[in-house]
Amino acid sequence: MYLKVLKIVLIIQTIFVMGFIFRMSAMNAKKSSDLSDSVGYKVGELTVKNFKKLPKKKKKAYVKKIQYPLRKLAHFTEFAALGFLFLLDVRVFLGFNGIKNFITALLSGLFYAGTDEIHQLVVCGRSGEFLDVMIDFSGVLLGCLIATLCLFVFSHIKVNENESIVSKMFSI
Repeated sequence: MYLKVLKIVLIIQTIFVMGFIFRMSAMNAKKSSDLSDSVGYKVGELTVKNFKKLPKKKKKAYVKKIQYPLRKLAHFTEFAALGFLFLLDVRVFLGFNGIKNFITALLSGLFYAGTDEIHQLVVCGRSGEFLDVMIDFSGVLLGCLIATLCLFVFSHIKVNENESIVSKMFSI
């Protein structure tokens, strides 16, 4: 019973993250840039003392300066979340352990990163970039590493004498 619920929750989360990535990639260049600018202004307000009091020209210059790294960080972060979920999905749905689990999740993430960039080729004003595939893949790698670490730690936490949290969750 618990495993069925876990499977449903994991697949919903994975589909949600994939849908979020798809939606972000489907934005035309203007909308994407406007969103990055609005996030850049929020980052400025949070990190730069008296940002709101700065002249408009200085605010714009700051936002322009951080837009590129901010966009790449967004790519990295959303794919790290996807990598984390892919690793858990592979474990729960395919029952793989160890390196097979890790490689399957990594390849799934690499495939989605590639298709995401191909998708951007057909969106007005956007482009597909090999660098973005590598940034996305790096995020997937980090997500997989974090999920693996979590599984390792939780497999060593005992709920009783003979059962760990992971073995109870995944019925292993």
